[in-house]
Amino acid sequence: MTDTTQPEFTITRTFDAPRELVWRAWTDEGELAQWLHPFGVTTDAVSFDVRVGGRYLYTMTVDETGDVYPTGGEFVEVEPFDRLVFSWGMPDASVDEAPRITLTFIERGDQTELIFHLRGYAGRPGDNDVYDGWNETLTNMQRHLAGEQLA
Repeated sequence: MTDTTQPEFTITRTFDAPRELVWRAWTDEGELAQWLHPFGVTTDAVSFDVRVGGRYLYTMTVDETGDVYPTGGEFVEVEPFDRLVFSWGMPDASVDEAPRITLTFIERGDQTELIFHLRGYAGRPGDNDVYDGWNETLTNMQRHLAGEQLA
């Protein structure tokens, strides 16, 4: 049974790249370090052990203030090229209590539709918080995959 009482939001993006490249952008530490952050933020210390039960950790630093935000979680589902599910939040948060991100990768010819779903955190366009942060992060991913300059 699905818990419908938790806050949640979804962002859908279509990338002009094959599904395998979009998957690699989400699972390769070198690629993640380049784009996994909202605008005006830098990502450091990326560690991703992409397997069920594997942990991940990355640190974001706000360029203007130097504020540091360690982020991490645990992978709970790994279906290569199709689906990636992981807890998200503070690195030491319980996997059962932390918000959960589900990524669904849908092949659309030479393009890939990515459905990003975050359960356990409210968000909406224009919130200047989690929704906008992930929306900007996905824009950086899109620019990374296109070989463009990131924000």
